Amino acid sequence: MKKFLLISFASLIFVSCSMEQTTVNPEGYDGESIFVEFMPCQAGPDYSVENMQEMIGEWRSLLTADELRGAWGYAPASESNAFGNTGWWELNWSSQDAANDAWSQWGSNAEALAWTEKYESVLSCDEEGRNSLDAIFPVESNHFGTLPESGYFYSEFYHCFYNEGSSKDDAVAFLPKYTAEVYANSDGFQGTSFHFGNYFAQLNEDGSHTEEGIDFLWASFTNSEASMVQTTEVFESNMRSILFPQFSEFATCRDDVVDVYHGWTFYNSEQKDFMPDFSSY
Repeated sequence: MKKFLLISFASLIFVSCSMEQTTVNPEGYDGESIFVEFMPCQAGPDYSVENMQEMIGEWRSLLTADELRGAWGYAPASESNAFGNTGWWELNWSSQDAANDAWSQWGSNAEALAWTEKYESVLSCDEEGRNSLDAIFPVESNHFGTLPESGYFYSEFYHCFYNEGSSKDDAVAFLPKYTAEVYANSDGFQGTSFHFGNYFAQLNEDGSHTEEGIDFLWASFTNSEASMVQTTEVFESNMRSILFPQFSEFATCRDDVVDVYHGWTFYNSEQKDFMPDFSSY
């Protein structure tokens, strides 16, 4: 399991025009890659909405790293998730070096260690099992409607693999094509808060397959499960026939496992006073 996590992904409680000449809406994909860590977590015997509220509130008061862009938590929304009842804590950083420095400071912070011990029975996370990925998010999270004030979101993660002879470069090159189709079908996405991202495993960017792990995750996010159903219907009706043949040229995703999660925003560097409401979803 630990080897798998080191190669794979992600937190508790995150396709009408010719593809040959597609251009991307300037409000979307800009090619920026963000360093992401996913830390596996397990709910403890004292896990509750009230205790999570208190725990995250105290954690936020300990934050000192300006390089932390945001943090999100994921709680399994299905018993058939590949990782069972494992939850995830996602951290987005300005760089990998910044993340390493912040973790080093965290490990020597007496207040941080006391916080970890205090809430171990609420949520226990494996810091050593953190996963390092590079992520791209082509659509702004508020483009198709704002997320709930509670910070809640619903997500789906697909486990994907490069076909022989393909690599991360092929996957990245596909994103503008997918993004253009999303904008072309924008009427179907309005009000859903739909946005998506690809999380690329650092250890397999060149497509050299390993015995364990996955190559990248395709993740979709909406403001509710019903909205996810709506966006899936739009994709199946208007986009699949255009995009799926192109995607299949370089990658394959497991169709027998789709990990679904209830999620919350733990921290947003652009809105530092925000606090999630774990009682809402």
